[in-house]
Amino acid sequence: MKVIIRFLIAISIEFGPVVVFFVVAEESNFFTATGALIGATIAALTTALIRERRMPWFSLLSSVFVLLFGIATLTQKNPYWIQLEYTLYNAIFALALFIGLAFDRALLKPLFDTTFLMSDRGWRILSFRWAAFFAATAILNEYFLRFTSAEAWVEFRFAAAIILCGFGFSQLFLSRGERLPHASAWGLKK
Repeated sequence: MKVIIRFLIAISIEFGPVVVFFVVAEESNFFTATGALIGATIAALTTALIRERRMPWFSLLSSVFVLLFGIATLTQKNPYWIQLEYTLYNAIFALALFIGLAFDRALLKPLFDTTFLMSDRGWRILSFRWAAFFAATAILNEYFLRFTSAEAWVEFRFAAAIILCGFGFSQLFLSRGERLPHASAWGLKK
């Protein structure tokens, strides 16, 4: 049970700022939501640092993207920047993961090996799946950025977040199947 609670807290830190963005966007406007996203990102980073006494790389990388492009959105009064952030973030991660796999390196392992304990085969499979997911998301985001309104993009982004959570949780079956002997039943670190 303790492992599940730790995992849920980690997910809340990871996805909490995005949830704040959607709630505020629904109740207010795009720019207020972007400001709330920046504030929630800073709060999540601080919470992660206090809780873990270190900064997880994945959280740090995604937060830097959000902060830079969020500030650009607010200072330029243009939603394009935070929308572009999602394309770039996903495309860069997809490219990095595919390049890592081409050199027989599962780049997700150093990012998440404090949470998951899996075989190298499991890490390679997980890296490929996430690379494909990030590439598809980047392409879809670019479509919504170029051909729809900011409001339609927020709806797409909301749907993409739900799909991301579902896809992420479905990967627990992989971590379970490829778990190391000293891992929990779901391949999580005890």
